[in-house]
Amino acid sequence: MQQTGRTRPLEVLMTLTEFVLARIADDEAAARRGAPHAPGGRWSPERLLAECEAKRALVELAYEATGLDMTVDLDRDVRARAESGIDFVGERMLLALALPYADHPDFRRDWHP
Repeated sequence: MQQTGRTRPLEVLMTLTEFVLARIADDEAAARRGAPHAPGGRWSPERLLAECEAKRALVELAYEATGLDMTVDLDRDVRARAESGIDFVGERMLLALALPYADHPDFRRDWHP
């Protein structure tokens, strides 16, 4: 079993998508528990819930963007992105969504720019 620089085996590490969705779920749970409320304020539970919904929509769009990237690559008959070193747009979107959670213990170093 391969090991990373972390204490858990590679096979059980979260994917980037799983990580982002788990952090969104954490934020949503905090909002539902009644995080400090400032009606209409910047960090009100209502705003946090709306932000969670928007982030989930971005995760879906990232999936679609990656599919479009793959289609364009096939249409142009270019070599695989893994060989080129160019990330899919969807992956770059997910990396951006993950950054605010960089201090979370499940955040992987290879997700940091």
